[in-house]
Amino acid sequence: MSTESARQRLTQATLPVAAFALLAPCIATASPQEAIERAGPPVPTPHTQPCEVQLFTGAPFDTPATGFVFSPPANCPGPWAKVVLSMDLSGSRDTRTQGVALALDDVTLFIGPTADTAQPMQWHVERDLTDYSVLFKQPGNGTLTALRAFRDLGGSSINVTGTATLRFYPPRPGNPAPRVPDAVFSTYVDQLAAPPGVKDLDALPHNIERAYLDVTAKDEAFWYNCFTPEVAQAHPTLISRVALGLSQRGIFPVEQGCFPHSYSDVLVTVDGTPAGVAPVFPWLPTHFSVNSGPRRSPFWNAMDTPTDSAQSLDFLPYRVDLTPFAAILNEAGTHQVGLNMPARSEVNDQWYLAPRTANLLVYLDPGKSRLPGAVTFNSLPVELPEPAVTDGLVQDGNLLDGRLGARLDRNFEIRGYVDTSHGRVESVVTQQSSFENVRQFHVKDDPATNDQPYYREDLWLKSTTQSTSRRTRNGSLLSEDQLAVSYPLELHYIGAGRLTDAYSEDGSLDVDLFGGAVNVHQQRQLDASHFRHGLQRYTTQVREEFEGNHRVDPDTDADSNWHAAHTYVFTDNRGSCYQKAVLTQNGSLDDTATGMDCPNGTNHVRWYAHPDGSADGLSWQRP
Repeated sequence: MSTESARQRLTQATLPVAAFALLAPCIATASPQEAIERAGPPVPTPHTQPCEVQLFTGAPFDTPATGFVFSPPANCPGPWAKVVLSMDLSGSRDTRTQGVALALDDVTLFIGPTADTAQPMQWHVERDLTDYSVLFKQPGNGTLTALRAFRDLGGSSINVTGTATLRFYPPRPGNPAPRVPDAVFSTYVDQLAAPPGVKDLDALPHNIERAYLDVTAKDEAFWYNCFTPEVAQAHPTLISRVALGLSQRGIFPVEQGCFPHSYSDVLVTVDGTPAGVAPVFPWLPTHFSVNSGPRRSPFWNAMDTPTDSAQSLDFLPYRVDLTPFAAILNEAGTHQVGLNMPARSEVNDQWYLAPRTANLLVYLDPGKSRLPGAVTFNSLPVELPEPAVTDGLVQDGNLLDGRLGARLDRNFEIRGYVDTSHGRVESVVTQQSSFENVRQFHVKDDPATNDQPYYREDLWLKSTTQSTSRRTRNGSLLSEDQLAVSYPLELHYIGAGRLTDAYSEDGSLDVDLFGGAVNVHQQRQLDASHFRHGLQRYTTQVREEFEGNHRVDPDTDADSNWHAAHTYVFTDNRGSCYQKAVLTQNGSLDDTATGMDCPNGTNHVRWYAHPDGSADGLSWQRP
């Protein structure tokens, strides 16, 4: 099954978005799968026998955190060619947990959502932790944390449980140990075991030559569906009881959507000064509305498929180059590295997680104890950006039609230098980003008339970021890293409500979401190019795509169940090729294929590659 044939089969299974009356009779859901079939690649490893350390077995992720003790691998000292975290998790919708985190000595090693299926499921995650090798050279204390366990829906709480192993691969000819960061520091923790917020860094070394920040930050669910306060006030029909997002009725009803706008990114600061920007992936929550009424309503079991969507089971850190600020970090005293995101008026923060963590990785100059220098240019504004909003909505009675648009272009350059033991090294980081979010609405909802509400929204989001980092000495190029990321999202939603016998606080009949349709097309695209002086340029490409649809007739309850196709492709200029497609039909695993268009129809990934698209320092190339 090729990638194209998977999409063709999904298209054949797709129903017209508005054709509720044409839905087939209710299809029985197949027996649940014991394990979620993932499209993404495992971490490639050298062909050597690893040393293993079992971190925990069948341990619960809990709030407050569950602790464990780490000891370095016996008779297997570093440096290692590769360090891999392998973790098997299990849970279901009844876990009351929307995410889990694993940390060692407050440094986050893994963070990700949990599977949200009706039946207990198992899933496997891996993470390349080679750059964190310095943490594993001495004993430490770890924590397993449940992130934002949401409110009890009845019954006892069941924790997500997991078993985790660290695998250490010794070096050998052909599989050398790379030069890894000399120190790793936790700089910002939100909703984990430690108190949330920025940490004071008062033990930083003073000979930092290069610095990088691994940022894991997700905004509130459906942040791309937020409104400005002005739009919400001008068009109250948008605040619907069956809208896409986190709308919910209750004693204290909350507004649909969230403020201030439908744009998100992360502004990184060093001692309060803007130092970089990380884009935010438009993650798809497993539910598309919590105003779902009884559990048989369409979106209670949304995304109830035996495969994952992009980053639906793990959040991949985005690496920000802070090398131009190395001289600032080398100065005596306490430092702070902060993460700044839009301060949203959340709809219901008990439901979805928005974790933010960051780890600072630094490379030191062994030839000097202190490296002076300066930031010589910085065009990154201090203020968080405000996107341009276009309002083309027209109200005709209780019917609202038209488009909303939000656009923001953000470009900057930062320069700095440090005087190292091998001369003055200058660094420059440039970044260009473009964001556009267009939403088309057709809404009919007037509580005063007690009409059945209808909400249709079509969303097209484009988010691209291009960054380049260069280091030079005496005009000679030492290194260059280029990264282009693109996060397109196309989402079509219909929510149809049914009046109940109960009355809301405003005197109107209450509404439950009984029917609707969801059609999503999500992509994650990464193109990277790395150069080191005297070494061959290395290029990589990631193409990840998820496409799915689900329909429920509001009158007959006819349920199409989920149809979805998840494809993943990775290639590099050294011969690596990984391809996998997973097809879901009627809510059950239908077909998988691997290596479809790779040489000999077989996946082959070099041991040093990062097929998940994580950061690559290229230090494995050095002799």
